[in-house]
Order: sequence, then structure tokens, then C-alpha cells
Amino acid sequence: MKIVFTRHAKERMAERSISTSAIVDALRNPTRVLYDVDNRLLFKKLYKNKDKERLLLIVAEMEKEIFKVITVIDTSKVKKYL
Repeated sequence: MKIVFTRHAKERMAERSISTSAIVDALRNPTRVLYDVDNRLLFKKLYKNKDKERLLLIVAEMEKEIFKVITVIDTSKVKKYL
């Protein structure tokens, strides 16, 4: 699986201190995957950070065999989004 990141996604990853390896893990082992109205994929990955539950949200598009990561969000509002 090839993964490419938009400039926006790279900026959000840097801003939110989210590593590339965390994104790859979420794409390979998501907790949940949904499609939106534009047929984009929404990957949700539940994980722990400092013994607190967090949720990683990744919006991506599938182009042939390439995942194009559009944006990345890290939130503590697990119940709201999961």
C-alpha cells in the first residue's frame, strides 16, 4: 500500500505532533472505516496516550492503489466520534 500526504495533511501532522508511523498504523489497523458523501474514506483509530484514550481521525481518498491522506485529526472526544 502506497501512502501520499497532501500539504494540508503534513501541516496538520506537524501542528498536532502526529507521526507518520501512527498514520500508517491507523490505515493498516483501523478501529472503524466509514465513507462520506464524496466517497472519501474516514479511518478511525482508537489508541492510548499517557493512559488516556484518544482517537485519530484520518480522511483519505483511494486513487488506484494509493491512499491520499487529506487531513488528520487527533481528539480526546472518543465517545462523540466513535
